[in-house]
Amino acid sequence: MQASRINNLVKCFNAIEILAITLVILMAFLFQFILDELPCPLCLLQRLGLLGIAFGFLLNIRYHVRPAHYSLSLLSAVLTSFIAMRQMALHINDPLGYGSAIFGLHMYTWVFILCIVAIIYIALVLGITQQYETQQNKAEIAEAKGEKIRMFSHIVFLILVIMIAANIVSTFAECGFSECPDNPVSYIELAHHP
Repeated sequence: MQASRINNLVKCFNAIEILAITLVILMAFLFQFILDELPCPLCLLQRLGLLGIAFGFLLNIRYHVRPAHYSLSLLSAVLTSFIAMRQMALHINDPLGYGSAIFGLHMYTWVFILCIVAIIYIALVLGITQQYETQQNKAEIAEAKGEKIRMFSHIVFLILVIMIAANIVSTFAECGFSECPDNPVSYIELAHHP
């Protein structure tokens, strides 16, 4: 029974991590649609990287906890941190930066901080061996997986799918089938169709 408790706890933490990432992407959408700040190509890549981090956690929820799933999240966090660092370097001499600031820092700086925290967190969580031992008795785990955990993970999966779909639609409206502009000012696809 101890193994099933650890498994349920790990699944809950993975779901909460997915929710945190989708909250960051939702904030980016609020900036995009309410403040009319269109994301640049680097911003779009950062969103994609954040979704990659969340996808690794989602695999843990769906297919049991495995180091390979954490590795996907870890590699996505490293890549996204480099993309965010690149954008920080582009605006290092620009006191205004790109987009609005939250608590004095721009969104790409917050993404960099989030990625560093994610890298440290995943590196620590990878070392907890009990989460992998829970897979030895899959029948016990399947039986003990609570209905609340299952419902929570399904809701988190749905939220993540909505975020992915929203990103696809938003990026298509902004860029269409061509390369995204470096400094977008309007939605290309919406401008072509009055």
